[in-house]
Amino acid sequence: MDISDYMPMFLAETGEHLQELNLAVVRLEENPEDRETVDEIFRIAHSLKGMSATMGFARIAELTHEMENVFELLRQRSGALTREAIDTVLACLDALQGAVDNIEATGGEKLDPAPLILRLHELVRERTNEQLVASLGGVDLPDLSSAAPDDGEHVVHVSIELADDVLMPAVRAHMLFTALSEHGEIVGSVPAQEGVELFQGRQVDVWLTTSHEEDALVAAASHISDVVGVTVAEADASAPVPAVAIAPAQSAPADSRSTAEVAGGATTVREDAPSSKAARTVRVDAERLDALMHSMGELVIHRTAVEALTSSLDVPGLQQAMQELTRSSQALQAMVMQVRMIPVEVVFLRFPRLVRDLSTKLGKQVELKLIGADTELDRTVVDALGDPLVHLVRNALDHGLESPEARTAAGKAPTGTLEIAARHAGGSVIIEVRDNGNGVDPQLVARKAAERGLIDPAAVEDIDMRSAIELLFAAGFSTAETTSDISGRGVGMDAVRAKIRELGGEVVMDSTLGQGTLAQIRLPLTLAIVSTLQVEIAGAPFAIPLDRIERTLRLSEQTVRSAAGRAMLVLEDGVLPLLDGAAAFGRYGGGTDHEFVVIVRGQDRRLALTVADLVGQRELVTRPLPAIVSDGEPVSGGAALADGRIALIVDCDALALLASSASVGAHFGSLIASDDTAVAVADAVAA
Repeated sequence: MDISDYMPMFLAETGEHLQELNLAVVRLEENPEDRETVDEIFRIAHSLKGMSATMGFARIAELTHEMENVFELLRQRSGALTREAIDTVLACLDALQGAVDNIEATGGEKLDPAPLILRLHELVRERTNEQLVASLGGVDLPDLSSAAPDDGEHVVHVSIELADDVLMPAVRAHMLFTALSEHGEIVGSVPAQEGVELFQGRQVDVWLTTSHEEDALVAAASHISDVVGVTVAEADASAPVPAVAIAPAQSAPADSRSTAEVAGGATTVREDAPSSKAARTVRVDAERLDALMHSMGELVIHRTAVEALTSSLDVPGLQQAMQELTRSSQALQAMVMQVRMIPVEVVFLRFPRLVRDLSTKLGKQVELKLIGADTELDRTVVDALGDPLVHLVRNALDHGLESPEARTAAGKAPTGTLEIAARHAGGSVIIEVRDNGNGVDPQLVARKAAERGLIDPAAVEDIDMRSAIELLFAAGFSTAETTSDISGRGVGMDAVRAKIRELGGEVVMDSTLGQGTLAQIRLPLTLAIVSTLQVEIAGAPFAIPLDRIERTLRLSEQTVRSAAGRAMLVLEDGVLPLLDGAAAFGRYGGGTDHEFVVIVRGQDRRLALTVADLVGQRELVTRPLPAIVSDGEPVSGGAALADGRIALIVDCDALALLASSASVGAHFGSLIASDDTAVAVADAVAA
C-alpha cells in the first residue's frame, strides 16, 4: 500500500506516544507501585511497534519489540526498576525520537538498534514458573492445550466497527488486539493477528476467553481512536472460531450484523457512534488552521471597513443589520481562535524527563511541580515557547538550586523545589518558573560583569538586585566558573528575552538572595489577531497592544519637567520618562506633535509616549516585518487597516530601552516647566 498519505498521521501519533512514554517512565521511577502507569507503558509500546511495522519501519519495530520484553518485566516486578534499566529505556526512547525526526526530515530511519538491543538483552532474565504465576495474580497457569475455558471464564465474540474515514485500519486493528488481550486470551480473530498489516477493512472480530465483564471489554475497545461501534456477545460453541494464526485478512462484510447473528443473541452495548470521543476529534494540518486564521483576519478588516462606511448612513434597519453582522463575525472569530488553542501541557510534558536527567548529572535532588498545564495558548505561541522555557529550567537547576549538602548546611530541606506554572491574566498568559534555591547574588553578578567589561569596576559596589538581574540578560554574560554542556557559554537569558519579545511578550525576573528566584513570562493569547489602540504619530498610523497600555492623557493638562537632559512626566503616582513619539519612530527630529500621551508598560518599567491623535480600539491581524523595514525602530510587526494603510505594531519593550535617551525626550519646548523643586524630584527619580 502507499504509505505516503498516512505519514503525517504516523509522525503525529508516534511523537505523542514517545512523549507519553518518557513521562510515564519518569513517573514510574518515582512511584514503582503505580500499576496503571505500568499498563499504560506496555500498551503504548505495543501500539508503537504495530504502527511502525505497518508503516514499514522495521528498525523501529525491532527496537520496540525488544523494549516490550523489558516492559513485560514491569508487570511482574514488585520493586523499583534499577537505574540501569531506566537509563537504558530512556536511551531507547531518545534513539526512537531521533529516528522519527529523521523520517520526517529525509524519509529514512537511520537507526542502528543493535547496541541498544544488546543493552536490553542484558536486562532481561529468564522468568521462573513462580514469577509467571505471580504475574497472573497467583492463579494456576492455564492449560493452553485445551480449548475449554477455566471456571468463571467464557468465550465472547467482540465485534468492532471502524469509522468509514479511518486512515490506518491495520494500525487500529493491531491496537484493538493489544487492548483486548489485556482482558483475556484471544483464541481467534478476523483479520488474523499475523498478517494484520494488510488489513484494509472496517470491521474487526475477536473471539476472547475472558472472565471480565462486557462493560470492561467495551471500554477497552472504545478507547481506541476511529472505533465507532462495539458489540459483545456470548460465542456460539457450535460455530467455528477462526484460528488466530491462519485466518486470512479480509475486509468487513457488507452487512456488519452478520457476525452478530452467527454468535446468536448478540447485545449491542454501544450504538451511539457519533457520541464517541474518537468520532468527535479530527487531525487538521497546521497550515490549514493558519489559512483559516488568515481568512478570519481579512474578514475582521472588511467588517471594520463596513462599520466605518455605515456609521454615517441613515438607512432604516441598516444599523441593526450591521450589529447582527458584527455579533456573528465576532462569534466566528472567537471560535476560529479557539480552534487554534492548545494546552501548554504540550510544552510542560518535556520537563519531567529534562529535570530527571539534569538533576542526576548535577547530583541534585529536585521536586518538580507542574501547575496549570491545561492553560490554553495559540498553537504558534506554544511551538515557540519550548526553547525559552528550557533555558529557564536549565538555569534554575544549574545556578539556582543548591546541592543537597549545601541546602542542608543552609538549614533547608535537601530536596529543592522547581515549580512551573501557567495561568490566564486578562488577554495574556503568564508562565512562571520558580525555584527555592540560593537566589541571585548581586555582588557576584557585578564582579563577573566587571571582569567581562560590561560595567565599570568602580560600580560593582553600587549594583543592586534589579541592576544585577538586568545584567543577567546581557549577551554573552554568565556567572558559571567553567563551561559545560549545561551552561557557562553566555547563551541563554539574552536569547530568552529576544524570543519572548518576538512573540510580543515580556520576561521579568525577581530574586531574593538565599530564598530563590522567579522568572515570569507574559505572552499574548494569540499572535494572529491583537487588540490594539490605534494612534497617529507624525501623520502615520501606529498600534499599541492594549494589554501594555495603562491609561491615556491629554499632554497639555500634565506637568512636564526636565531632569538630566531628559523630559519627565510628573504624575500623582510617579515620575515617568517622556518619549517623543515622532523621534522614537524616526519620523523627524522632533516637534510639537504632542496632543496626547499614552502610559505604557515596557519590560519592568512604565513610560510615557506622546502621540498626535487617539484613533480608537482596533482588532488587527498582525504580520511580521522584513528586517530592512523594522531595523532601528521599536516595532514588532505590521497590520493592514481598512483604508489600505499599514499600521506598525509598537514594541513597548524596545521603547523602554529608549527611555534613557535624551534624543527622544528633549523636544517639548514650552511644555517643560521651570520649577527647580520639581526638577530636583524628577532628577532623583530618574537616577
